[in-house]
Amino acid sequence: MGRAPHRLGPLTVDPRPWSEDAPHAHVDLAALRHNLDLLRGRTAPGVRVLAAVKADAYGHGMLRVARALSEAGVAAFGVATAAEALALRSAGVPGDVLLFGPVRAGIAELAAAGVSLTVAQPADLEAVTRALAGAGRARGRVQVKVDTGMGRLGMGPDDARALVAAVERAPTVDLDGVWTHLASADEPDATEPGSATDRQIERFADLLAQLERDGLRPRWAHAANSAATLVRPDAHFDQVRPGIALYGQPPSAWLATRERDLRPVMRVDAPVTFVKRVTAGTPISYGGTWTAPRATVVATVRIGYADGYPRALSSRAEAWHRGRRVPVAGRVCMDQLMLDLGPEGDAEVGERIDLIGGGAPSAFDLAADAGSFTYELLTGIGARVVRRYLPG
Repeated sequence: MGRAPHRLGPLTVDPRPWSEDAPHAHVDLAALRHNLDLLRGRTAPGVRVLAAVKADAYGHGMLRVARALSEAGVAAFGVATAAEALALRSAGVPGDVLLFGPVRAGIAELAAAGVSLTVAQPADLEAVTRALAGAGRARGRVQVKVDTGMGRLGMGPDDARALVAAVERAPTVDLDGVWTHLASADEPDATEPGSATDRQIERFADLLAQLERDGLRPRWAHAANSAATLVRPDAHFDQVRPGIALYGQPPSAWLATRERDLRPVMRVDAPVTFVKRVTAGTPISYGGTWTAPRATVVATVRIGYADGYPRALSSRAEAWHRGRRVPVAGRVCMDQLMLDLGPEGDAEVGERIDLIGGGAPSAFDLAADAGSFTYELLTGIGARVVRRYLPG
């Protein structure tokens, strides 16, 4: 009833005594290194990897993941918030840090910490130069975000060209980079001529050629997310920005059929807290939406939607128990869920059950079953889930 699970070896022990009663996210740093090596193998010599570690490294633990990647030679990291950027610096993680979105507060502190700041419009540049002029600090580093078709941040190539020139003239900042984001690189047509991805790459390449003619040479030019790193080498430019693929998950269903060598970095398990035998027809959980189809054993497990296990998986998903998959019975609760172990089933209180990965369905499959996608599932795994690390 399912394949044998991939088990992790000895884990970093969490010293808190209560942690054994909590759900655990086991983070395999060797798998992280494997995925990094795979992605590096897709790039040409000299192309740098900027690792996206925003959103707590997609739920895997930003500081531990960033340190592991740094030890593996990664020299650049991407984050979404000022707090994330400064946390990396406070933890002593070396290398470049790019803040993906524009900010209005804390600019001087971020610049002093050597964080590259994104500007997407002239007002962003004005805010940065004003803050740095008033602070009397060293020059800041700025990267210009270009909208080539994503429609989220940045101006079109012509206006972006003018913004790059303005950065070059600004007295308190240096031009650190120019970048864009690909909206459809994970779609099945991403490698086809004339596709939306093709047009975005062409617009960006044309802009870089114009900047070169203008004598404007950013330190870094980058466009490739995980999907484009895997399938569009012409989008690699100076640097690639993988995120989800680093964590061993395909960016889309289409890429799941192509990229079978990625290794999931996380497995989630949780302890059994209660076991009982019920008769046929016994309702289980809120609303009684599931009733026992026959006499069976039901185990309660200490994980729920407040921990990031989606309520949408109620009576739909399976977990891994003693070498076989068993179904979730009834609605997933805030802190608990129930499993139907079957008439001959048995479990011990404290016994740990795989819920995500291992022998249980993958994060990719569970997210699809929940009507979501892997990014949301992984980043939703909450702080109540104890992260434990297998050294890489």
